[in-house]
Amino acid sequence: MKIIKNLKIIIFIAIIAGIPLIVFLRYPDFGSILTDRDALSAFLEANEGQNALIYFFIEVITVTIGLPIGQVVNFAGGFIFGVGIAYLLSIGGTAVGTFIAFNIARYFGKEFVIMVFKEKNVDKFVAMMSTGKAYIVIVLFYLIPGFPKDLFTYAAGLTNLKAIPFVLTASIARSPAMLATLLFADFLRAENYVGVAVVIIIVAVFLVVVLVKRKQVFSYLENLHEKVMR
Repeated sequence: MKIIKNLKIIIFIAIIAGIPLIVFLRYPDFGSILTDRDALSAFLEANEGQNALIYFFIEVITVTIGLPIGQVVNFAGGFIFGVGIAYLLSIGGTAVGTFIAFNIARYFGKEFVIMVFKEKNVDKFVAMMSTGKAYIVIVLFYLIPGFPKDLFTYAAGLTNLKAIPFVLTASIARSPAMLATLLFADFLRAENYVGVAVVIIIVAVFLVVVLVKRKQVFSYLENLHEKVMR
């Protein structure tokens, strides 16, 4: 059984490594493109006709592997597609990537996850999501920027949480930050600098309120969770 499990892990790693390798062979500068929002925007614009599919694929891979380029990708999406289409592509790709990462952890188990992440961190997040307040924790982690969302998604796959409710909760919680980036890019493209300033102010106020009123925010989410679970 252990041999079969190790073989599955090797096959998975080969697939995950193979897909980017094929992309990089076709587009040698793709690595630098992904980290530069202007370069990514230009790349998507140059591939008109298939740029929506490319963008969706990038979103899926970004979330599945946990690449720290989410804002760069969302900015490029907002700049090229506008808020509406970019949001649908982004939230769809995010949901698919989250579902894949969640089920990778569930399928391969803890031994695989700790090959990628530190065991103590994995255990900590698993413990946090193994309580009655799991969905409150999920909302807070995905809502507030800066938390290790890739590790959190894989850790979730090691719990008793069901895939669909987790994916829906995580995707919805990601939406505010995603929409803020898309709006920022769309306003910048339209040279609507008042809109850009408004987005920056709203995001700043939101972060300050969440940090200062974190106990009240947690209490509100807890009450909401109890009402939903009745």
